[in-house]
Amino acid sequence: MSFEIAQSLNRLLESGFEQVRFRHTDKDPGVYIAPQFFIGAVPPRRKNNDPLHEERESNYPFICTRIVTGEDRDDHSLISLETICGTYTAEDDEAGHNEIANMMMRSRRLILEKQMLDNRFKLVLPLTWSIGDPREDHAQPHPNYEGIIKTTWNLPVIERTPTLKEEKDIYGA
Repeated sequence: MSFEIAQSLNRLLESGFEQVRFRHTDKDPGVYIAPQFFIGAVPPRRKNNDPLHEERESNYPFICTRIVTGEDRDDHSLISLETICGTYTAEDDEAGHNEIANMMMRSRRLILEKQMLDNRFKLVLPLTWSIGDPREDHAQPHPNYEGIIKTTWNLPVIERTPTLKEEKDIYGA
């Protein structure tokens, strides 16, 4: 079920970015592409670090959803997700900050407008977000810009099924 919510969130975001393009790399000036979507982690640029495998030029722009934590109680279950957004610009820091802010605000708006995924997963506010600082671990310095959106969702509660012995003890033979 946890992978299903990550897929659902990525589908929501993908649909909201169908017509949106971001800068590609300075090797392709003026080229704008749709963000790539990942679950769990952004893949390495070389498959299994194999030098014979074709190297991708860049994973930017991207949106990656990953499961972070969860909590189960008697009456509810929660799961926390992080959505990491990444953009690239060879321009100045202001342009880079603007690009990542645009990606973050669109993602945030899509999540807040929907607040329910697949009629099973309900958003629990607050939604928090931050745009990375190069001094932080999750961000990279210019020309790559990253931000993170943190969400918590209610999951359907899994109820314990009694064993046959417990049923016999409760209801009799």
